Amino acid sequence: MFRRSCISAFQPTAFLRVSLVFKQLEGSNPLTVKDRPVNSWSDEFLKPPVSKEMADKYGRYAKYSDPTLCSVDTSSEVVLNTYPEGSREGRIEATAGVALKDYDASMWDEEFFRKYILKPKLPNELEDRARVTDYALNSALLGFVILMVRYAVLPLWYVGQPAMSMVGQMNIEAEVGELEDRECKTVVWRGKPVFVYRRSERQMNDVLGTPLSALKHPETDEARFPDHREMAVVIAICTHLGCIPIPNEGLFGGFFCPCHGSHYDASGRIRQGPAPLNLEVPPYRWVDDKTIYLGKL
Repeated sequence: MFRRSCISAFQPTAFLRVSLVFKQLEGSNPLTVKDRPVNSWSDEFLKPPVSKEMADKYGRYAKYSDPTLCSVDTSSEVVLNTYPEGSREGRIEATAGVALKDYDASMWDEEFFRKYILKPKLPNELEDRARVTDYALNSALLGFVILMVRYAVLPLWYVGQPAMSMVGQMNIEAEVGELEDRECKTVVWRGKPVFVYRRSERQMNDVLGTPLSALKHPETDEARFPDHREMAVVIAICTHLGCIPIPNEGLFGGFFCPCHGSHYDASGRIRQGPAPLNLEVPPYRWVDDKTIYLGKL
C-alpha cells in the first residue's frame, strides 16, 4: 500500500549491506561467520555448494553447506515468516532496492543473515492494525478524489439550463381582477411583461371590421383570442427591436412603440411602422373570469 511503500523506500538495509562488502574488501584477511579468518579471497567469494537442508528451510537463495553456518534459530529475537508451501520456519525475502538474485548467503555471517535477509513477521494484531490503517487512508483518499470530481463535473450539468428563478415562472396563475374598458394589467411571465388588456365595444368592432389584406402580418382576432373575446393577452415586446409598447396609444387605438414608431391595433396586430410581426400571444387559458394561467397547456 501507499504507506508501506513510502516506509520501505527509506530502509537502510541495502546501504548497510554494500558498506559491509567494502569493509571486507579493505582487510587482508576478510572475516566470515563468527569472525573466523579465511585463508584466501577465493574461500570467501567462491560460491559453496547448495545445501539441500538450507534450501528446503529458507529457499533456493540460501547457499550455506557448512552445518555450523545453518544454526539459524527461531528465538523470540526473530520471528520468521511462515513458508508459503507449508509450515516452514522461514524464507528469504527481498529488501527494498535489492533483487533476490543478488543475494549471496556465503558472504554474510549468521547474525547478518538472520537480521537483514530473513524478514521478521509481525504479530497478527500488528498486521490487522496496519491493514485497517491502509483501508482508512485509501478510503479517505478515494473520498477526496470523488469530492473533487463532483465539484469539477457538477457545474457542467447546469450549463445552458435556465436559472431556478426562471424555472419557478415557467407556469404561473395570475389574479387580474375585474378590468374596466381599455384598462391594461401587466403580468411578468418568464421574465417578460404580458399585457392583459380589456377592449371596449368600439375597439372590438374596429378589430373585427379590419380586412386581412390591410395587415402586414395577417391573423384573425378569433384565432388569436378564442376565449373571453374582449380580453387581449399579448407579450409586451415590440417585434422590431424589443422595446415595450404603450397601451391605448397610436393611430389605431391599440399599442404604440415610441422607439421607432410601430403602431398596433387593439388585437396587437402590426398596422404601421418598422415592426415585421404582430405582438406574440403567449400560451394561456382562463381559469375563471378574474384569473389567468400562463404557461404550458
